[in-house]
Amino acid sequence: MARVHVVGYLSIDRIEGTVVAGRAVTGGAALYAALAARAAGAEVALHAVAGEDFPKAWLDRLDALGVDLAGVVPGAGPTRRAHLTYASGDARRSDHHAEAIWWARTQALAPTPPDTLAAGDIVALMPVPLTVARTAVARAAPSGARVVMDTSAAFATADGAALLALAARVHTFAPSLEETRLLLPARDDDSAARHIAASGCNVFQKRGSAGAFAVAAGSGAETRFGAPAAEMRDPTGAGDATLGGLAAALAAGDDFFAAINAALASGARCVG
Repeated sequence: MARVHVVGYLSIDRIEGTVVAGRAVTGGAALYAALAARAAGAEVALHAVAGEDFPKAWLDRLDALGVDLAGVVPGAGPTRRAHLTYASGDARRSDHHAEAIWWARTQALAPTPPDTLAAGDIVALMPVPLTVARTAVARAAPSGARVVMDTSAAFATADGAALLALAARVHTFAPSLEETRLLLPARDDDSAARHIAASGCNVFQKRGSAGAFAVAAGSGAETRFGAPAAEMRDPTGAGDATLGGLAAALAAGDDFFAAINAALASGARCVG
């Protein structure tokens, strides 16, 4: 059976402007993606490094939900912290991106991508340093496993040109509007998505409450998707959950455009 391998970070989040404001909550793009893929019915393996203070109870809960934690290894020092502040609509500040400690822990807790994959497996590559992303793509190629790759504003700013070059080698690249604008500031949103798809990958441009815009590699076929109806309680992790849902649908055999409907449903479940 095809598996979803989620590669990325675990974190402890401090969130302002939502129903969990003021509390330290479990976080990390890899965690949200793994939970979403598992909730969608996929067999999921998580590949991450847990800092010394990452609560064991959170890992135990993932294990109880059926997420394979064999690829989660202990790391020295504290867990990476994220500080997210939400305003109206989709507006969000990621204040931790400006903190030297966040970048230091990003390097210290860098995940190791899986080196044993099967044809049909999906690697959900969450925002990671370029070196980790390149390793994941190289390890997926011999088996025929497909990579779906996300990014973040931090990595899009730091490694934009190299990230676009790597995107050409993956099955699907899934940037948000903010990330697309950082990568291709001279193009409008639709044009940027088409330009990336022309390099050889499917593009799933996440547009928050406006849904998504998708362009298929090669054919240039494109579709706009509205966002499913959902009660907005906390948008944290919605984009990550969306990618996890996409990975699960692809692993189950859905084609690209059908998988996006499943992905958006995972995002809606997350925000609710």
